[in-house]
Amino acid sequence: MAFPTKLTPSILLILLVFIIGCGWDEHIETLIIGPYKVDCVGAFEQECYLEFNEERQRWEFFYDGIEGFDFEPGFIWTLKVKVVDIGTEIQDAGRYDYYLVEVISKEEASVDEMPPRKPSVKKS
Repeated sequence: MAFPTKLTPSILLILLVFIIGCGWDEHIETLIIGPYKVDCVGAFEQECYLEFNEERQRWEFFYDGIEGFDFEPGFIWTLKVKVVDIGTEIQDAGRYDYYLVEVISKEEASVDEMPPRKPSVKKS
């Protein structure tokens, strides 16, 4: 039985749009995570990572988790993460999921220093 050739370009176009569209809601980002977690309140009381914001030159709360990241206190971590926009419309829920791609660096730092010192590693 012959496959109708008039449908082939249409089916290929639909598949191509679907495949390309799947990658639009994710990108790679570099995060600098501090040497300890802190108590914070988002949707509920929790422990947050500290993330170094280079633009503001200060540590800020990072409320989300990072899938695949085994946090160890006492280090400043530079991480490459995949950020996926999950497009949630739920109030007080994170809009993004974070997945560890690579540990770029793990620099020893004191857990007693509050706030932690500025990291010596620059984001790329």
